[in-house]
This record gives sequence, C-alpha cells and structure tokens, in this order.
Amino acid sequence: MKKSLIFMLLALILIGIFACSGASKDRMIVKYDVELSMVRKASDITQRYQAPVADTMDVVRYAYEDDLFRSIWSASEGGWDLVLYNKSERPLMIDWDEVIYMDVDNIGHRVLSSSTKYSERNDPQTPSVIPRRGNITERLFSATHIYQSSTGVWAKRPLWPIDFSEAQRYKGKTVRMIVPFSVDGLTAQYEFNFTIKDVRQEAAGSNPWQLFLLDRALGVNF
Repeated sequence: MKKSLIFMLLALILIGIFACSGASKDRMIVKYDVELSMVRKASDITQRYQAPVADTMDVVRYAYEDDLFRSIWSASEGGWDLVLYNKSERPLMIDWDEVIYMDVDNIGHRVLSSSTKYSERNDPQTPSVIPRRGNITERLFSATHIYQSSTGVWAKRPLWPIDFSEAQRYKGKTVRMIVPFSVDGLTAQYEFNFTIKDVRQEAAGSNPWQLFLLDRALGVNF
C-alpha cells in the first residue's frame, strides 16, 4: 500500500512537471497526414476507388460512397473519425466486434467504437444500426492501444510512434480497416486502405500524449 501511494505521488509530481514545462512555450509534436487511398469490396477484390478529398474546418477528410452508403473519414495517430450515411431503404448494421484494424505489419487488432468504455475494451460491443436514410458519427480506435495508466485511469497510446526520428519511417506505409456492413441478414465486407502521406512536426501549446509519455518514462508495460 505504501509503495502504491509513493508511486501515485511520483506520478502526480511528474504530471505537474510535464504540465508546467509545456505551459511556458510551444513545443514540437509529431503529426501524421493520412489519406483514404483505396477502398475494396470483398465481392470484387480488383475494385479500386480513389476517394475524393473534402477540406472541412482545417481537417482533411476523405469520402467514399456506393449504392449502399456514403462514408466520410479522417484518420490520424489518434484514431479514425467517421460519418456514415445509409443510402438504402433498409436498416444498415455494423457489428463492431467484427471490425478489424490491420496495422503496418499486417497484424489485426480489435476496434472500439465511441460508445465502448476503455475499461470494457475486451467486452462484447453493441452493434450500430443506422435507419433507412439515416446517419451516425463515430470515433474508432484500436483496443490494443488502450492501457491502464500509472495514475489508475484508462488511457490510450498513439497508433504510431510520436518520436520524430522513428515516425519518419512510417511515411508511405499503409494500414487497413476491414468493416462488414449488414442489410437484411446479408453482409458485405469492405476494406478501407489508409496511407500515411507524410509525417511532420508542428508547434503546440500542449501534448495530447502527455499521459502516455509520463507512463513511458515511468516504465509502464504497454
């Protein structure tokens, strides 16, 4: 118990140090520029579609649509933001437990929807059902990248390295999101390919991965 309290106190002190050092001046953080480069259907593996770009509120988004749905994506080291419109006359269902994120090494990861608590990352998720002509907004993340911090809270670590020297090696790499869409019991599987176009540094008043960096400095096992 005493060791636990000491560890927690040390963590709080380090958080304070990190916060104070970041408050005085901007620091450089790593950002990934990611494009939705291609979409494939399992029924037609040769199909290739170059997604158009929509620039909204300084966030570059990519759209893909067919007769079933229209999707708008943005992706970064912090996960995926998705807006999905059901174009059909039937309810459209996505079982999030069947969605897979394939990383740069072609290793599959479970995907969490925004309604799933980090602490429940291994539990069954509630599917999303989009009514006819309806839409949903989702934020998706890899369950593998969720961990329990030294502070006791559940947190996430970046999908890719945030040390610039290491991050540059990811330029040109491709990751995939495999998503099954079901209508009236029939399922169509889509593969969304995301390519890392560039890796850069930009000035920021704070670092969104501050807790992760603290835990890494403390030797937390990810």
